[in-house]
Amino acid sequence: MACEKWERLMQLAERQNNKAKALEFKEKLVECLVYQTQSLIAERRLDEAEELIKQGRDLAKKYGIEELSFHLDLNERKIKEIRERRAARAQAS
Repeated sequence: MACEKWERLMQLAERQNNKAKALEFKEKLVECLVYQTQSLIAERRLDEAEELIKQGRDLAKKYGIEELSFHLDLNERKIKEIRERRAARAQAS
């Protein structure tokens, strides 16, 4: 996964009982997942974006990151809209 570096750093900070750093790295992990997913969607690499969303959901559940779930939901809706537009265009042809 593209963002595993932030997860590893967050885990290390938690093991060292450094809550400030752990929070900082958790925020970086969220940013990385959200921006990476948005980038894949913009490039119309929807299957890859869906796979990243799936991984993100696992991390959100594992670490209790509600903010990440919210952003992943938004990106899932974007993917659904793109797929629906594609299907509509294909039917119109």
